[in-house]
Amino acid sequence: MFFEKRKTVFEERNKALWEKAKQALAQAGIQDMKVGYYEKEAPMCGCGAKLDPRNFSKKGYIDRNYYYILVPAEAYEKAKDILQFI
Repeated sequence: MFFEKRKTVFEERNKALWEKAKQALAQAGIQDMKVGYYEKEAPMCGCGAKLDPRNFSKKGYIDRNYYYILVPAEAYEKAKDILQFI
């Protein structure tokens, strides 16, 4: 369980679609998913910056995170089939 091989079945910048994908996989009975997000793009003023000046526009904070879902290798094909209809 800890050292189980996993495959990436979802990786996009769309948070709403990520939520739908998580829900669809859970309803299909796929257990032991690893979900999360990461920032792929460095801030505009450098990698050590804490505040990104692009987030202080009239539109507010811009979501630049990439959202992912990893599933066990045995469930990859089933998860891929489920996610193609979302």
